[in-house]
Amino acid sequence: MKRLILMALWTLSFIAPISVINGANPPVTHVVDSSFIDPFYSSGAHTFRLADTQTITGLGNGNYFVNWYVDTEEWDFDPQTNHIFSKIEFKKGNTVLGTFVDDEGWSYFGVENSQTIMFKTYRIDNDYTALVFRGGAYAAGVPKLTIFVLCGNEVKLVYNKEYFIGNINNNTITIRKDPQGSDLGFITISGGYITIVSDEYPTGKTIY
Repeated sequence: MKRLILMALWTLSFIAPISVINGANPPVTHVVDSSFIDPFYSSGAHTFRLADTQTITGLGNGNYFVNWYVDTEEWDFDPQTNHIFSKIEFKKGNTVLGTFVDDEGWSYFGVENSQTIMFKTYRIDNDYTALVFRGGAYAAGVPKLTIFVLCGNEVKLVYNKEYFIGNINNNTITIRKDPQGSDLGFITISGGYITIVSDEYPTGKTIY
């Protein structure tokens, strides 16, 4: 019996270091922090018109689709503002993963190679992908900066705050309260996390 015990302890002496090594880089745990999410605003009845669809490929099994809808009562009457979209719908195949409505809406980033850019896409890691949306810009007021995360059969809202987007440099987005003003901080999406540095979080804080 004593010999068996000694053999068991000898075996464990080899297994334990391996377990420590394997646990040196545990998987990232993502948590939604509600303090980074201002509620969307929507009031009254709406009639929506599907205005645009963008396909996201290369994220595992199946394609994702993002549908943008114009509120025909609020924005469709004026050619200067019909680029404002008040409803976003996420689908995987034929399955709707989530729908989000905001009366102030979102707008395009611009046009690249004759392709309208509805949002910016960033890989957080192998499993999670962030989609950054630019809020509708008006003569007065600060638009929302909205970030959704896609993973498997889910879409999650992880960030929705009033900021203008300043500059986009690879995985870093600078943020402003005035479109012509100086940068107040930045959001970084890489290395498994979405993080922010700003006046409120000078040493940085994890968004997701």
